[in-house]
Amino acid sequence: TSTNATEDYAAVNKVVLYKELDEDKESSEDTIRSLKESEDQTTETLQAIRLKLAETEARVVSAEEEREAASKAPIEMESHSSAETEELQAQQSAAVAALEEKKRELASDVLTLKT
Repeated sequence: TSTNATEDYAAVNKVVLYKELDEDKESSEDTIRSLKESEDQTTETLQAIRLKLAETEARVVSAEEEREAASKAPIEMESHSSAETEELQAQQSAAVAALEEKKRELASDVLTLKT
């Protein structure tokens, strides 16, 4: 009976060890899957960053070219800026006049409603 008990204990121990081994294997497989997913996400992020960097570099080059062109023709730029300023001032004056007219109309409507 002592031998049977020892054999039973060994068999149970063996089952427990195999179960733990299976659990460890499953856990390892889950970890590997998770790491692969993380790697895929990291690769996608890296590609997006590289694309963004390329776009940014292109904008920098374009901005440098624009700056260079602008520095070559400051008088032209100043003239253009002055014309834009005048146009904006004219638009602003027209908007103010329109708002004042609307204000007068609303004041008239209010007086009409009061009476």
